[in-house]
Amino acid sequence: MKRHLHVIVLALFVLFLFYDIVVWGSLPLIPEVGSDIVDSANREAPIAATYVLLGSPLDAAVPALQAFGQDRVTAALSEGFPRIRDDATVAMDLIFNTTWNVEHRWLKTVYWFPPLLLVATVIVWIRRPRKVSTLGRRR
Repeated sequence: MKRHLHVIVLALFVLFLFYDIVVWGSLPLIPEVGSDIVDSANREAPIAATYVLLGSPLDAAVPALQAFGQDRVTAALSEGFPRIRDDATVAMDLIFNTTWNVEHRWLKTVYWFPPLLLVATVIVWIRRPRKVSTLGRRR
């Protein structure tokens, strides 16, 4: 297992990054509040803005991913839509400082996985076991 740990951590990084870019990339398409949340993310949350930037073309190209992302975002943030409509400048504060439901907690937790897993991937890659050759090659 230790020999393949760097591959496992890299696979988890790719999986969670894909999830985040699909979900956050669907934000511009959410009616009424999507553009407000994206504007707030561009001002206050560079990681979220990166997810939106990477995910928007992917969601536009694959409608099934777009529908999945919209469903996840709507389920997670629907309780906060009225407050975001009232004051769009606090969208990121509302999203990251309060917890409305289990979906919202999952969205906030998974948001941080790719940066953490990227650091973990680099560390595990550097510390991976290498093949040790004790005897020279025969010629």
